[in-house]
Amino acid sequence: MGPLASVALSFVVAIAAARAAAEAPVDPAALAEAYFDESERFDAFVTYESRRGPARMLFTLSRRWRDGLAELLFDVREPAVFGKYALLARQTRGGSDDLFAYLGELTGRRVRRLSAPVLERQAAFNLFALGDFRPIAPGELRYEAAPDATVAGTPCRVVIGRPEHDTIGFDRVELAFAVDTGLLLESRFFRGEREFRRISIAPEDYAERDGRRLPLRRIARGWADNGETELLLKNVLATPELPDELFSHRNLVAQRFPDF
Repeated sequence: MGPLASVALSFVVAIAAARAAAEAPVDPAALAEAYFDESERFDAFVTYESRRGPARMLFTLSRRWRDGLAELLFDVREPAVFGKYALLARQTRGGSDDLFAYLGELTGRRVRRLSAPVLERQAAFNLFALGDFRPIAPGELRYEAAPDATVAGTPCRVVIGRPEHDTIGFDRVELAFAVDTGLLLESRFFRGEREFRRISIAPEDYAERDGRRLPLRRIARGWADNGETELLLKNVLATPELPDELFSHRNLVAQRFPDF
């Protein structure tokens, strides 16, 4: 066999191997859980900018995990008119998340327990939906494979996630993972048969931060208002052992939040 024939054979073998890998069966739960472990399930300070038309909001999210459940502290930094707003969310097992808010005069300068639908009627929350930043806890969804699809020109494996309990805010989510990288490119959320929220990520909008592949830019669309919100990751700092005091009701009022 001549050199050219050998090269051609090697190329054919490589193509066949790549095709076989792409067609190999994949455990949908393993695919989804591996992505969430890498992208969401770590203690950190994360700063986001949210843009919708000319409006923008900057906020820092403090996130920590305890016994497989997340605590989330949102500190709104800009614009100044919402600068005293702070939220604390705690995931629970089998029930609705606990959500507490300090909104200055709107809550009588006290911490109030609110539901997400009530909270999101406030003007500040036109810029982001709390669900866009709520991580999926381990074991919270049961998974099944769906037919492969192409998303923005990228071949994807599609996984359907269904909540174990009916308190998470959606009946199912369709997750599209790029075949070649395992990165999530699209999440479609449904209540019944109606899609009400879609989050899209372009492959080029992923980057490595501290050894993790994270989306630097996401586009969220809500069908109720036909609007589009751009969610930008500005900074992330993995920080284990975040203190209890940070996630306390007292701190929502005291406003002792990280600034980085």
